[in-house]
Amino acid sequence: MKKSICLFLFLVSCSMMPTMAQLKVGLTAGLNISQLHVSESDFDSYVDQIRPGFFVGPTAIYTLPGIGLGFDVSALYDMRGARSKDNDKCETIYCYSFQLPVNVRYGIDFGDMVHAFVFTGPQFGVNVGEKERLIISGHSKSTGHALERRWASESSLFSWNFGVGGVILEKVQVRVSYNLALKKSGEIRQVDTVDGTSILLTSGKAHACQVSLSYLF
Repeated sequence: MKKSICLFLFLVSCSMMPTMAQLKVGLTAGLNISQLHVSESDFDSYVDQIRPGFFVGPTAIYTLPGIGLGFDVSALYDMRGARSKDNDKCETIYCYSFQLPVNVRYGIDFGDMVHAFVFTGPQFGVNVGEKERLIISGHSKSTGHALERRWASESSLFSWNFGVGGVILEKVQVRVSYNLALKKSGEIRQVDTVDGTSILLTSGKAHACQVSLSYLF
């Protein structure tokens, strides 16, 4: 009998959990302070200047009361870029994508006004910008052929988020985070415009420090 009662109470508590949980939706906008890191140091001069970018999109937050655990997911339009500070002839590299961050979060309430939390989780992206962008052009000393160095963007992206944040008056969420690219964002290739041959020079990862503000409905 006791086992039946315990099982019944357990099932009731499980069934109540979704109704006790809080689901909030809102709109997020933020700043990307991004820098493209390349695998070959010889090409740092192409991309070593930090370029600001942005991201914006809807956000959903799901929290379980009493234990501080929660989850959030967003659908973001994201822009970040890089430009050389040593060579004014180099064009700016831009990365445009749709991003889907999925984070687990743990928070603590400080009264009724402030909820502070830490979060981490994967972020999946799809490139929606141009696949190739001219960085700089020149000529081969040996053949005299016209050469172009181009940035070729990856079609899919994968990164990881780490950050802290706070919710004020259950309406305004502020977050500071770092988005670590785990997969290359693109490649710098040298293309011979006469015979069409292409040589891989280096690959790059577009990391970003991020500051965001969300309004929750």
